[in-house]
Amino acid sequence: MKRITSQNWLEHDTAGAPANTDLQSWRETFLVVKLGEGVPQEVAAMFEAARGCFLYGWFFSPLVVLGVEHCYRVLEAGVRVRCAQLGLPVFLRDRQGKEHALSFVHNLRQLTAHGAIDQADAVLCRQAGELRDWAASPKHGNQLEPEHVATAFTRAATLLNKLFA
Repeated sequence: MKRITSQNWLEHDTAGAPANTDLQSWRETFLVVKLGEGVPQEVAAMFEAARGCFLYGWFFSPLVVLGVEHCYRVLEAGVRVRCAQLGLPVFLRDRQGKEHALSFVHNLRQLTAHGAIDQADAVLCRQAGELRDWAASPKHGNQLEPEHVATAFTRAATLLNKLFA
């Protein structure tokens, strides 16, 4: 990661994208990925935030790691919204009446049981969480390869599109 100054803040951070990739290729990698019309606006807005992290990661590489982490958050939000759309519970009330969000894994199981997501896609969603945890580690975040980053983003879009088809 580069140390940002007033002179270099718009220069490529070579720790993010590979030195042999140009800005246009990097940009198109993330702009070509589209969400379907069925994806709810609140989920699509979160997805755009992830896209922004990846795009601006060209200039400051830690944003790429945030983008990977955000892909998982988008999937988690998408799964929760889909459960709610299907009338499945997304909260549990405790004895005092306070609501607690059900876990991502619980919500995935509900969607799988109701046929709203197949088992293979549920596994891919859970793996996104594992990648997020791995990437969030200070010793691993700088080891993200550009193809893994692009795959995380593309996979999130594919899973969301299938979930809301």
